[in-house]
Amino acid sequence: MRFTSVLVLACIQFVIIVDETAIAVLAPVVGRAFGMGDDVRHALVTPFAAAFVVALPAAAALLHRADPRRMLVPVAIGFGVCAAAGALTQSPATLMLARGAQGAAAGLTATCVLAALHLLTRDSATRLRDFAVFAVVSGAGAIAALVVAGPLATVSWRWCFVAVAVGAVLLGGAWPAVLRAATADAHPSALASTDDAAGGSPRGVSATVAVIAIAAANALPAASAITVSFALQDDHGWTATAAGLAFLPLNAAAALAAAMVARTARRIGSGGTMTAGMVLLAIGCAGLSAADDPTSLVAAGVPIGLGIGLVFPLVNDRALSGSGSGLRRAAGVGAAQQIGLAIGALVAAVHQGAALVVLAGCAVLGVVGALRCVPRIDVDAVPDRSPSPGKP
Repeated sequence: MRFTSVLVLACIQFVIIVDETAIAVLAPVVGRAFGMGDDVRHALVTPFAAAFVVALPAAAALLHRADPRRMLVPVAIGFGVCAAAGALTQSPATLMLARGAQGAAAGLTATCVLAALHLLTRDSATRLRDFAVFAVVSGAGAIAALVVAGPLATVSWRWCFVAVAVGAVLLGGAWPAVLRAATADAHPSALASTDDAAGGSPRGVSATVAVIAIAAANALPAASAITVSFALQDDHGWTATAAGLAFLPLNAAAALAAAMVARTARRIGSGGTMTAGMVLLAIGCAGLSAADDPTSLVAAGVPIGLGIGLVFPLVNDRALSGSGSGLRRAAGVGAAQQIGLAIGALVAAVHQGAALVVLAGCAVLGVVGALRCVPRIDVDAVPDRSPSPGKP
């Protein structure tokens, strides 16, 4: 049942990513509904992003001694309630308030999700596989948003908020039963949630490298996704739904690489696997900068997907590893993700292929340089978490 709990956590994160991504599709429709024009982008994005970032350190402070697995129910349901409030807004002012509340709730929820994932898998022999599943399932939210938001928006943009609200509330309500089943046969050490101050990560320096890699790994796909989405819709006349379906090869490549990440890390080391993933991301970005037709744009997503599948499980595992509940580290991961997404959005806004190439080059050089400054840590060097014969 531990695997089921990982899937539910991934689905909760999936809902958050759907909400963030769907705004790109909803913005023009909402702007027309409220007569806001281009100002609607700020009303939808800025309050959410600002509240999300502010909520990350607040989550680490307020929930410092709490068990994130227990706190996940109220924060996930709270996120759903805030999404429902967004669906009911009748003015730009109330829309901005709802988006701000939703951003804060999303920050708290994402922090608890990552910390809960760490606690549930820290003594598991399949931890890396679990992180790979989490990365692929939750990351698919961006594609699902593009596919689903378009048809829903043709009926009413409010239904997109309703769908997010229903998903968050149902998953939050189901979590206690899933958690009980996942921890029923777990070793007592896996159930403990000690204070982070009780001990530090045995891989603290490499965790810093992982945070750098998280920002870079989020920046490259974000810039690529925005670039491809706008190019297909604005330059080639594709619908939002068709543009979303164009990302299916990327998602399939990510799933394939994630299934191979543990085996690859054992062969060439975690550092080598992370570097290979970043290089694949850079190759995909370079391909996007040179693409001038839909086929080339879609094909460039394949190496990007392979890079995502190799990098995300490793960097999340590395950044969250250590003693304690992991709330502080989860908040750090969330902050790194948001920084990366913001950088990617800014690069995409430049609307120049050269910007993608520069971003990709800087990301690869930064991560490779950082890895050279720390001891090489292979998966084989990490103590085996699998139970010994005759032990539970």
